[in-house]
Amino acid sequence: MKKLGLLLMGLLLGAALAQAQTLRVSGTVTGAEDGMPLPGVSVIVKGTTIGTATDMDGKYTLNVPSDAQVLQFSYIGYATQEVALAGRTNGASIDVVMQSAAEEMEEIVVTGYGVVRKSAFTGAASAIDGEKLGKTTSTNPIKALEGNVTGMTMSQFSGQPGAPTTIFIRGRNSLNSGTQPLYIIDGVPMEATAQGMRGDEGIEISPLSSLNPDDIESMTVLKDATATSIYGSRAANGVIVITTKQGKKGTFKVNATAKWGLDMMPIIPKSYRMVNAQQYLELKGEALINDDYATTMEDAIDFFYAAALGTTKDDPYWNADTDWLNELTRRGFNHEYSLDISGGGAESTSAKYFFSMGYLGNEAIVLGKGMNRLSTRLNLEQSPYKWLGYGVNTSISQTKISMGSSGGSFSDPITGAFLNSPLSPVKVDGEWNTKTLYGFNSVAARSEQGDKQQATQNRIIVSPHIRLNFTDDLFFVSRLGIDAYLLKEFGFWSMLGPDGPSYNGKGEQGATDIYMITNTNTLNYVKTLSDDHNVNLMLGYEAQRTKVEESYLSASNYAVDFLNDISLASKPTDAKTYQREQILQSIFFNGQYDFQNKYYLSASYRMDGSSRFIGKNYWSQFWSVGAKYRISAEDFMSSTEDWLNTLVIRASYGTTGNQNVGSGYYPSRGLAGFGYNYNGLPGIIPVQLANNKLTWEFTSKFNVGIDITLFDRVFITADYYNHQTKDMVFEVPISMTTGFANADYNIGQLQNQGVEMSLTTNIIKGDRLDWSITLNGSHNQNKLVKLSTDKPIEGELQTREVGRDIYSYKMKEWAGVDPETGEGLWYKNETGDETTNNYNEAAKRFVGIASPKFEGSFSSNLSFMGIDFSVLLTTSLGRKIYGDNLRYEEGTMGLFAPHTQWVYDNRWQKPGDKAKVPAMATGSYQAGLEETSSRYLMNGNYLKIKSISLGYNLPKSVLEPLHMQSLRIFAQAENLYTFHHKDFRGFDPSSVGANGIQFWNYPQARSFTLGLTIGF
Repeated sequence: MKKLGLLLMGLLLGAALAQAQTLRVSGTVTGAEDGMPLPGVSVIVKGTTIGTATDMDGKYTLNVPSDAQVLQFSYIGYATQEVALAGRTNGASIDVVMQSAAEEMEEIVVTGYGVVRKSAFTGAASAIDGEKLGKTTSTNPIKALEGNVTGMTMSQFSGQPGAPTTIFIRGRNSLNSGTQPLYIIDGVPMEATAQGMRGDEGIEISPLSSLNPDDIESMTVLKDATATSIYGSRAANGVIVITTKQGKKGTFKVNATAKWGLDMMPIIPKSYRMVNAQQYLELKGEALINDDYATTMEDAIDFFYAAALGTTKDDPYWNADTDWLNELTRRGFNHEYSLDISGGGAESTSAKYFFSMGYLGNEAIVLGKGMNRLSTRLNLEQSPYKWLGYGVNTSISQTKISMGSSGGSFSDPITGAFLNSPLSPVKVDGEWNTKTLYGFNSVAARSEQGDKQQATQNRIIVSPHIRLNFTDDLFFVSRLGIDAYLLKEFGFWSMLGPDGPSYNGKGEQGATDIYMITNTNTLNYVKTLSDDHNVNLMLGYEAQRTKVEESYLSASNYAVDFLNDISLASKPTDAKTYQREQILQSIFFNGQYDFQNKYYLSASYRMDGSSRFIGKNYWSQFWSVGAKYRISAEDFMSSTEDWLNTLVIRASYGTTGNQNVGSGYYPSRGLAGFGYNYNGLPGIIPVQLANNKLTWEFTSKFNVGIDITLFDRVFITADYYNHQTKDMVFEVPISMTTGFANADYNIGQLQNQGVEMSLTTNIIKGDRLDWSITLNGSHNQNKLVKLSTDKPIEGELQTREVGRDIYSYKMKEWAGVDPETGEGLWYKNETGDETTNNYNEAAKRFVGIASPKFEGSFSSNLSFMGIDFSVLLTTSLGRKIYGDNLRYEEGTMGLFAPHTQWVYDNRWQKPGDKAKVPAMATGSYQAGLEETSSRYLMNGNYLKIKSISLGYNLPKSVLEPLHMQSLRIFAQAENLYTFHHKDFRGFDPSSVGANGIQFWNYPQARSFTLGLTIGF
């Protein structure tokens, strides 16, 4: 009995001692933004494995050793916080308010094959998060990158919903081959090439318009060799990595967003407006008087009606005052709805999920055009065992687009609006008026019975993956990516259009099916040695197969114009199908090492094999090396730590490639064509000569950069880069004895070099008021180093010559208007000031370039007690824009020429006038006035109010009774206004393509949107 008592006393004493050696702490963790509990927050005693996680109410309880120093709280999307335990007593309550990691996107770099800590990343990359994506109303989510990424030039020639966007990252790295970046979504390459059966007319669709921007977590633009060489033959033009949203452990969230908005025509310069009927007649009368056909304006107008139009002023077909552009456009309407559900179990083995549905409807500003998109996404992730993880990302979308011809085509409605006379009414006696100058009514052509150009793109992207953890440091990831893109198109050339009557109606139907299957396998080793050495190694193999199937058929001669299915036409006109495949296989390696978080090294190597090439050129190698030095981490910099928080220099060099050379998927192979007849018998003919010398284009990339942080408030990043593209492909003349006139050879060279800088400063940083501004700027200079021959390649507008910019204008230089005669003048010789009124005597000169000398942006983000306000301005300086359309709109000769307000306000009328526009005339009194010359070359500088956003987050006290986590009401405006040079005549200089040539492009709409987002 005595022994039993002693034993019990010993147990009690041990329990008491154990209790004395631990502290029991508890508390609640909430988010700073909304004050709501945060479930699943990791609570760990720093430096140990002792820890727990908060429950669904954000509460936790933990026994910690009495000698523990720090308690660490961490959660995805929030800044990690540490709380000192010194002086805490048993049963202490420790409540923590976690701050949102506003800069979390800047802490990692998503490379597509994984993520890299920004501190260990030696390359150049820019990223934007979902918050910035939400501040754009474009149907193409890639537009959100505009103004937010340095070194990137973006242009969208057409404002048509769903139209493609052209992007150059650090300049254009090829002339005749692929120029667009590689797009990666959740680790899988995706098809992003513009599609359309009438793509040669500019009627194209961007596959990127199938993406729902509300599903995107972030977009990262990879620029230099360290960032892109791992993608080898597809990375010469940069890489854009898209990451979609995932569920988070221990949470359940529901978010719903609704947007409603109006689209309006941009504010058009007065000089680009067409004249009204009175001004139109005045100009015609003036031309007749100048050419001595009349002496008074009244007689001249009577003569114009009788001789030119063959009628009188009382003719109802010629006595209107029509603003064709106003008749053709409207106030568009857009509305967008999205719902997402995300969450995951509290345990590390629980599944995480993200599910979304979205709808977008856009009624465009041009009659008969618009877009609708339905999309859904399901992302699943689970690690049921320590050694196993798996998941799948799936998205399905359907996008329907009503299109039309693009600027420059005679059937384009915008073209028709500028060419038609204001004297012509849209309707006469309730019927469409087709007795116009050109027999074409652009408003009628966009009506229900008019031309049709409809496209439906269905897209399915499925990406399952599996992860095997062999040890804590060594793991294997296998990912399968399937991208199925199915495009169906229908076009109808109606009796109301310019081309349909000659066919008695024509229908056409096309189908493009693209299947891209990618399998990526990587073996990864991540290890920290002795706390000072960090190693991250990856070895991978990737195989990709792309298959394209196309079909096209057309027929004409319809019995009725309101039933236009192709089977109802009586005359088949064309039928053809195409099928092609491409295979790419790759072996790659990437290694990163850092010592004491001060010295960083990286290297990558990739070997690509492409079916586009044959023989020894099938395989090619690409590589990169990079280094970074964190000077501010050195002991000798300790005296500056109060004001200099970060000082980093980095450098990289490597090579990337371009396999999209030559024509088609088989540029190296000898090809034969079928379907030919000879003497009544079917035959086969050679259509392409075999070329075993054709190989990849190579781009070497050098980058050096610096990163600085001052006072924890000012963040500066600057980079210098130099890209050298060699083995550019050109068509070279060959002996006609081969049966061909030209063949593709790798002989050209091109250089891009430039600087980029970004400066962000937190002017005010507090709990109630926060204000930051960002300035971005970049300068790129390209230069042709080598062409196929020593001779320049001369075009009508631009000439490519060694030593010059690829977009160099060379044409006859306009010298203005002779004040005494009203005749146009040109400079006579290649140099000097001598002028001539004879266009044929003038010599061509280099008169400017289309490449901007500077591109930049300014953004401001302000938040105060739940209110947030942001502004984004973009600018471009130093480029020239050529108005190829102005040769028609600013005509001064001929009685059928259209006229803009620029002509009316700036024309020569009498001797002594210092005019910009020559005298009005009826015929060719002076040849060359409407030919190519710098008369139509304009200053392309602009400053654009790109977007403005104002929002309000309702406070927690209002939301709690409604059982809501968040409710934000917001208003947005996009493409609000563009300041430009007074001599610019066009819709918007920012919507002109990279080559600087303006035609009758579809204008970029001004968008005004109201919306709300509710979170549960």
